[in-house]
Amino acid sequence: MENSLRIDTKTGISADRFAAALIGLGMPEQKMAQIIKYAVEELGLLDVHSHLEFLPNEGIAHRLHITSLGEQKPLLWEETPAFLEKALTRANAEDTYADFAQRTLSILHTAITQAAALSPKHTASLPIIGRAHTPYKEKAPYQPQPKNVNDGEFYIQIEPQYASATLALNSFSHIFVLSYLDKSTDPETTVRPPWKNDEKRYGIFATRSPNRPSPIGLTRVRLKRVEGTRIYTSPLDLFDGTPILDIKPYIHTLDSQAVEEEAGNDGWLEGSNHLELHRLGIPHTHPGGSGSLDQPRILVGLLTGIALGLQHLNADCSSAACTSPLISGNEYSLDMPTKLILDEYRIPYHLEGNSGEYITPAGAAILAALSPELSTNNSFPSKDENIAYGLGAQVFNDSPISGALPVLLEEKQTKD
Repeated sequence: MENSLRIDTKTGISADRFAAALIGLGMPEQKMAQIIKYAVEELGLLDVHSHLEFLPNEGIAHRLHITSLGEQKPLLWEETPAFLEKALTRANAEDTYADFAQRTLSILHTAITQAAALSPKHTASLPIIGRAHTPYKEKAPYQPQPKNVNDGEFYIQIEPQYASATLALNSFSHIFVLSYLDKSTDPETTVRPPWKNDEKRYGIFATRSPNRPSPIGLTRVRLKRVEGTRIYTSPLDLFDGTPILDIKPYIHTLDSQAVEEEAGNDGWLEGSNHLELHRLGIPHTHPGGSGSLDQPRILVGLLTGIALGLQHLNADCSSAACTSPLISGNEYSLDMPTKLILDEYRIPYHLEGNSGEYITPAGAAILAALSPELSTNNSFPSKDENIAYGLGAQVFNDSPISGALPVLLEEKQTKD
């Protein structure tokens, strides 16, 4: 007999919290971790584990952590459905649960595509003045280092019509290169630096992450020589063929401030060991990228784990009983894909709570795929030993209970 899901949607929803709640309902922790890891192992290694946390209401929650290890191969959105199908087949997902995972992915991808098509109020069209030529085809350094000089030849090939624009450029020792990061992934508004020991997120404008609303790169390099329409430089931290938007000279007298108060500071990076590695030019890695769980690669792992978790619990994934409305948090600007999903599937929500991204795009897609029956009269029990609480990577600044996702599994009632 199938079991029915009841979700307390007042706490919002995200893919990692939902998967963690399934562990609390009875999906073996090690099995969930293995399924998530194996689903994407050909793209790179993941560390997947969960642990218990005590909640203020005397409940116990499972918190799920997913971290990328080492270098990861990118997964394009258009390739994701086929890759997910392959992962579900390898994991022996039954058709009902495989279809649910694919339905969730389709809802999310459609919303992301629609969001990208919505033109912002103000846009600018910029000409490409040339392209970077580097030895980096699939992997580029996060910042050019002296050791990269032996990687190969670095130069910028200027378009012929801009040849005269390089006149007198070779009188400068260094230049700023502004590039269009055409290989960056979906833009984010907040990121969690994977090298930090906490789960705090930072606004994209306060970071150097390439996944920006306007993915423009800025690199300061040594100018070696100018030969016709080629500008040879020291190592560039760009992929081969990256479009170049502009080149500006680095002017020492203007750009290097000797007065201490004008020299600037290191902001929230002040005193970090990671920043010191960059300053000293010590080779190091940036595991995990921005840490976003809504990127295609990690989504495949999570959706495969969730599908198998629902299958293990014999849960009905065609509908779910939910309280309403969802809470998005008053310090979190609701992502456009999330808003599109909630509006399209008529899932009520409102701004409330002290902090945190209570509803993520993937979480909204999961809820939409469950065809939720939302009713304010469908109360969630305040006390029930069978309630499972799921926590994820996001750490909420207020009490943990506000971020825990309560899920209850009940024997499905049949009509006579």
